[in-house]
Amino acid sequence: MMLAHIGSDAFVKPRSLLLRAYARREVPLLKLLFRLLHSPLMKNRVFSRALYLLVVKPLAGYGIAGTPLAPRDLEQFVDGLGPSRFAVGPCRCRKAHGACSHSMETDIYIRSGVDIWLRLFPDEYRETTAAEVLDICRRSHAEGMAQIIYSHLDIVSRDNYFVICNCCADGCLPLLSLAFYGADSYPFHSGPSHAFIEYERCEGCGRCVEVCPFGARYIEDGKSRLLRCKGCGLCAANCPVGATMMV
Repeated sequence: MMLAHIGSDAFVKPRSLLLRAYARREVPLLKLLFRLLHSPLMKNRVFSRALYLLVVKPLAGYGIAGTPLAPRDLEQFVDGLGPSRFAVGPCRCRKAHGACSHSMETDIYIRSGVDIWLRLFPDEYRETTAAEVLDICRRSHAEGMAQIIYSHLDIVSRDNYFVICNCCADGCLPLLSLAFYGADSYPFHSGPSHAFIEYERCEGCGRCVEVCPFGARYIEDGKSRLLRCKGCGLCAANCPVGATMMV
């Protein structure tokens, strides 16, 4: 999988220090963003635009940048990590707002994220195996959650992945922000696979539209249509007639 770009070792220590600082403040920050997204302030176009330009876009575009992966791509990504350590614990978004009924133990830390989250939150996170990681992701995908890998300080190198999140459209702050600002404005990287529709088989039931957390599907002339697919694979997994596949 071509997900990484060549970076510089000079950024390793600063990135680690900034990621640790972010981890300490992550839940309060997510709680604040959740309240803002649901507050009357967001009806003020000046305020919502300022929040987007000063916080949302730089954080999502460069600070903590997400790349959705379809199940097959996720398996290849985890396999490519080799004999790595993994840590699993409660979803930071759901912990922040408590407004989502999906499974809690779905945040999976990898690489630099493992030591940071285990040391800072020893009562919440535990070490796990690659096999359990994939099992959690399979179950989460079946529940309608998208698997998104996040990198920190997405500058110079995109190989700074530190967590695999299982994200739902009703509780994930990045996806809630995307729904508010629109898919054209909210920055997500596209995964290595994208959806392909066999129009002859499509019955236009709209199931793919319902499950797509990125707003990339719509129905026109009785057939499913595709905008800019991000590659999570939920539409293919939920199409009742198998009209969508990931390629």
